[in-house]
Amino acid sequence: MITRSPAHGHYITVNFAAVLTFLALAALVLNAMLGSMAALVFMVCGGLLILTNIPQSLDSVMRWWIVLLLPAYCLLSALWSQYPDNTLRYGLQLTFTLIVAVVITGRMSTTTLMRGLFVVYAIGVVLSVVIGRNGGGAWLGIFGSKNAFAAHIAVFALIAVAMIADKGAHPLLRIGAIGGALISGPLLILAQSAGAIMMVVPCIIIIVLVLLTGRLSPQQKLFLGIFMAIALAALTLVVVTMGDTLLADALEGSGKDPTLTGRTELWATGFSFIAERPLQGLGYRAFWVSGFAPAEELWAMFLVPSGAGFNFHNTYISNAVEIGFIGLALQIMIMYGGAAMIGAYAMARPNAANALLLGMQVLMILRSFIEVEVFFEFSIRSMLAVCTFIYAAQGLLTLRAEAKARERAGNVYPYQRKGLIDA
Repeated sequence: MITRSPAHGHYITVNFAAVLTFLALAALVLNAMLGSMAALVFMVCGGLLILTNIPQSLDSVMRWWIVLLLPAYCLLSALWSQYPDNTLRYGLQLTFTLIVAVVITGRMSTTTLMRGLFVVYAIGVVLSVVIGRNGGGAWLGIFGSKNAFAAHIAVFALIAVAMIADKGAHPLLRIGAIGGALISGPLLILAQSAGAIMMVVPCIIIIVLVLLTGRLSPQQKLFLGIFMAIALAALTLVVVTMGDTLLADALEGSGKDPTLTGRTELWATGFSFIAERPLQGLGYRAFWVSGFAPAEELWAMFLVPSGAGFNFHNTYISNAVEIGFIGLALQIMIMYGGAAMIGAYAMARPNAANALLLGMQVLMILRSFIEVEVFFEFSIRSMLAVCTFIYAAQGLLTLRAEAKARERAGNVYPYQRKGLIDA
C-alpha cells in the first residue's frame, strides 16, 4: 500500500504483510514477557496476514499442503489420544501456526524475512541486556532460563553474521549486525551454556563458507558441498555421542537433576511408551498432562512442579511418544528434507538469506538431539523450519525451470542461426 506524507508530500511504501509478519514473530520472541498476550497478538496478526490477501493465502496453502500433513496428523491423533481435548486444542493451534508460516513464504522474500528476524531478535537481545536478570551466576535475560536465553543468542548470532553480508540492507542495519555479531560471543559466555557455544560455531562457519562459494566454479562448489556434508555428519555424531554431557548442562541450567540416573530414567520412560504404541503414539500433547501418573513421576523426580513445561530433552523420543513413528517421519521430512534442499539451493544461489536459512536449519537439527524445539504451537523455530522447507523447494523448482528454459533455447537457436525456422 502507498500512503502520502502530508508534511513533506512524499510517497511512502507501506508493506502491511511485512509489518504483520514482524509483529507476529516479535510476539513469539517476547513470549516470556508478554505471556498469554503473545499468543493473542500472534493470532490477530497472523489472521490479518491471511485475510489481507485470501486468494494468495489459499494458493500458498494448496501448493504446499505437504507440510500441513504434520498438523493434520496431530489433529487426527485425537481419535486415539488419551486426552483428546488436549490433542484437539493444541493440534488446532499448531495447524494455525504452520498455516501462518506457509502464508509468509508466499508474501515475503527470504531477504525481507531475514531483515525482519534481525530486528525481532535484536529487540530480545537489547531487552535481555537492559532489563534481564541473573540467575545463579548465569544470565537469564528476559527468558527466565539460561538455556532459553542462550538459544535466543545463538540464533541472533547467525542472523547477525548473515546480515553483515547483506549488501542491500540499510547501512544502519549492517552496522547493527556487526555490533550484534561482536556481542553474541560474550553473551553466550554469560549464559554459561557450553552446548549453545559448541553448536553455534560450526553453523557460523557454514554461513561464511556458503557466502564464499560465489567465487567458486561448479566443480569446486560440489567438492565443498560434499566436504560440508561429511563434516556435518561427523559433528552430528559428536553431538549424539556427547549428548549426555550436553543434556546434563541443559537440565542443570533449568534446575533439574542432571545425573546419569535421572536422564536414563527420563529416556527409558519414553522408550517404554514408544514400544507400546510405536506407529501412532499416545496422541499429540497427550503425555505431559497433569494427573497422568508417568508424567507426574517424572515431574517429581526432576523436582518440577506438576503441569510445568518439561520434555524428554530429545526431539525424536519426545515426538515419537506422542505421535509415533508416522508423525515423527513427517517431522523428519521437514527437518532433514528442508536442510538438504536449502543446502543445495544455497550452494547454487549463495546469498546472505539462503546461507542464514541453512545455518539455522543445521542448528535446529543439532539441538534436536538434546532439546525439543519443534514442532509445537506458537513456536517461531517451528515456523522457520517450515519456511526453510518451502523457500528451498521454491528455489530449486525455479532453478529447474530456468535450466529447462535454457535447454529449450539451446535447441531452437541453432536452427534460427541457420535460417531453418523463423526467429
